[in-house]
This record gives sequence, structure tokens and C-alpha cells, in this order.
Amino acid sequence: MRKIVDVFKRKDRSLVWTYVISLDRQRLNSGIIEFEREALRLAEDQHGDKEFLTAKVRLA
Repeated sequence: MRKIVDVFKRKDRSLVWTYVISLDRQRLNSGIIEFEREALRLAEDQHGDKEFLTAKVRLA
């Protein structure tokens, strides 16, 4: 399953990055929350600490 996830700064809600996340059905325990967690994990490596970031799945 594939979703587009936007990552924002918490403070001013400015867009930091957009990811296309693909997860197989075995990793989808919590639905869209898993996509948001994966985007934050990826963003943390390059765009800062996840406590300063938030992620939202785009509605399609």
C-alpha cells in the first residue's frame, strides 16, 4: 500500500519534506499512523529531531 505523507515543522507548520511511503500489509497494524511514523523516522535522519516535526497523510 502506498501513501503520500507531508512532514511539517511543529512550530510554524511550514512544509519540510514530502515522502511517498510504501508499506506492505503486514506492517499496517494501525492504518495511516504507520505511514506517518515511517515518514517521521525518515525525516529525523535528514531534517531534525522528530519532536520538532509532525507528519500528515494526504487525503486522496
